[in-house]
Amino acid sequence: MRRAISIIVSPRACEHDWVRLRRPKGVLVDYGGTLVQETGYDPRLGHEFLLSRAAFVPSHITPNDILHRANRVSEEVASRRDEFHLETPWPALTRLIHEFLGIRFSHPLSDLELGFWKASVTTEPIPGAREALEEFQRNQIPVGVVSNCSFQQEVIRHELTKHGLDAPLAFIMVTADYAVRKPNVLLFETAAAKLGIEPRDIWFIGDRLDTDVAGARAAGMQPVWFGSTSGGEATDDILVAPNWPAVMRFFRS
Repeated sequence: MRRAISIIVSPRACEHDWVRLRRPKGVLVDYGGTLVQETGYDPRLGHEFLLSRAAFVPSHITPNDILHRANRVSEEVASRRDEFHLETPWPALTRLIHEFLGIRFSHPLSDLELGFWKASVTTEPIPGAREALEEFQRNQIPVGVVSNCSFQQEVIRHELTKHGLDAPLAFIMVTADYAVRKPNVLLFETAAAKLGIEPRDIWFIGDRLDTDVAGARAAGMQPVWFGSTSGGEATDDILVAPNWPAVMRFFRS
């Protein structure tokens, strides 16, 4: 296996390797695990929110009935999205749960999506993420977010805004709006087109080797494997960065 390039060490230690790399004209960044870390998820609270907005709930239906159905939908549909690289939007998944149980809503489920998220999900920003985005902005490097997510773009923008991470972004792409999931190359090509930059001049920063790194590499971008301290699976065309300060030391070089 070829030697991995890592920026875990001091910048000067790898200067002879770094000169071979292309400075980015644009950057694409993953959301979960790269900009924001999910610290809690309680689907019961989310479904309780939905019940509070329901127009009709059969008298025999309990929260446990909903959670049991939700677990089955997750196992048979949501958990297989990575297998086929196809996205299923949250409203479609939720219809499989609530319509089966006879629960009806007077408003479209898409209007209740953000409320479900707020009730059930808690996150915190990855240290150094905001400073990195601001530095890219000062250097006139456009940045877009590309996230594998069944929730709509409005939900992810809400979360990034809450943590002060939205202002420097050119756009936010979520797979719920594009049918396919990372590592599907169609998604990476579309993101590059939205930046208006050739893939070879784009860094893609993400924490998953199988989706972020694999998709970026297939699309001809420079993959940056974020959050990993292991070079075991990385060759010398993948940058390995344990955190945002390391990414930015690399960028400045």
